Amino acid sequence: MFGVLSVVSIGVGSALAYVTKSSPSRAAALETCAGAFLLVGLGLLGAALPHLA
Repeated sequence: MFGVLSVVSIGVGSALAYVTKSSPSRAAALETCAGAFLLVGLGLLGAALPHLA
């Protein structure tokens, strides 16, 4: 469950980071949200690693 949520969160964060290129007026807010999603996704991945082994 954590692994799937991690992949989804990292995907959403990456998509938001990509969208910032086309929307410079909202770049700061989108980059903040993208960073938060990426950090949460990596944290969830770290929580899921013991269960995957």
